[in-house]
Parts: sequence; C-alpha cells; structure tokens
Amino acid sequence: MRSGIRTWVTGAGVALLVVAAGAPVADAAPADTTARPGMIDIADLPPDSLPWEGGARDEPGWYSDGPCSSGFSIGGIPEESVWDAGFSTSETASATEHAIVLPTEAEAVALAESIRQYFAGCADRWREGSSIYTVTGYDYGSLDVEEGATVGGVHLTRNPSWQGYRNFLYGVGRDGNTVTYVEWESNWTQPDVPAFKETVRAAVNKLY
Repeated sequence: MRSGIRTWVTGAGVALLVVAAGAPVADAAPADTTARPGMIDIADLPPDSLPWEGGARDEPGWYSDGPCSSGFSIGGIPEESVWDAGFSTSETASATEHAIVLPTEAEAVALAESIRQYFAGCADRWREGSSIYTVTGYDYGSLDVEEGATVGGVHLTRNPSWQGYRNFLYGVGRDGNTVTYVEWESNWTQPDVPAFKETVRAAVNKLY
C-alpha cells in the first residue's frame, strides 16, 4: 500500500471551447472519472521463463507501488479515479499498471509530466539511498501512440557484483484525460526492452 501524504498540485489549465459561428454555447459534459479504462492483461506482458499471474483489480484505489514510483505522491485525486493492475511470476518478475482518470485533459497533461519527471529521477534516488549498488539509468525514448508515451529503466548491480542485480523498466503514457504508467522489475532476468515497449504501447492503446 502507498504510504505518506499525496502532495501533487493540479496543474492550472485553461480549456478553450471552439464554437461554430452562430451555434449555441453549451456546457461541456464533465468527464466520467469513475469508470475503469481498459488495462493490460497477462498476454501484454514481456515474456518470462515462468508464467505470469494477476490482472486488473475490480475496485478502484491505490493498491501497490512499483520500484521507481515508490514515494510518488498525488493529491486531490479521489480513489475512485485510480485503477490498478498487478502481476507476478512465482520467482522471477513482477509488474504493475496504474491508470488515472482526470476531469480534464489539461490536468492529465500535467500529471503525466509530473510522473515522467519523477521516474527520470529514479536512478539518482537509488544512488542516494544505498551505497551497495552501482546504478545506471536508461532513457529508451518515446513511443508514437495516442498522445505519446516514454520508456526508461534502471539497472542496479550489487557490490560486490557477484552478489546480484536488479532491473527496472517503466513507461508513462496518456490518452486524452487518462494517464497510465507501467512498471516491470526482476532480479533474475535481463530486461527485454522491445517487448516492454509493446507492453506500454498496449497499455495506452487499451485505455479507450
């Protein structure tokens, strides 16, 4: 479960209503922030030597953190607007997805950027938090899907190196007023970046 106080401040956005000449002005319908968007399933995850288990939860709320989103705080977003999916194998890997439905697209743009910036600092937080790892961060670029997605990762080598390693991958994307972020981690297998990019692509495409 998440701990701490969520402190994200909603970005101020100005909605521009374009009206055809002579057409009556109508109030825009508020976005439905309570219906669960589409989310990834086991078939969308990177292949693993052991079978994946899990899926999207039927109830909204913040249920789990990934290794790079741990500590990220979001304020002002009700639990019923947040949807979670969790996956794992019996030994080798785990993955999570969070989909967050915002009232407006402007708020979704601001939130997606906040999450991207937080993930971009993941490697530095690991370096600051522990001296037993050699930490390398990676930027795997962007994906052309809906309103866009970005992918990155972190590799940790425990010192001395024979004691093991950990690998993290993360992706952030947006479709309209909904943001999704996906994380994968393993201390057994090397990351299949092309396969994970397809996982992130599927996550964004499945939102609506």
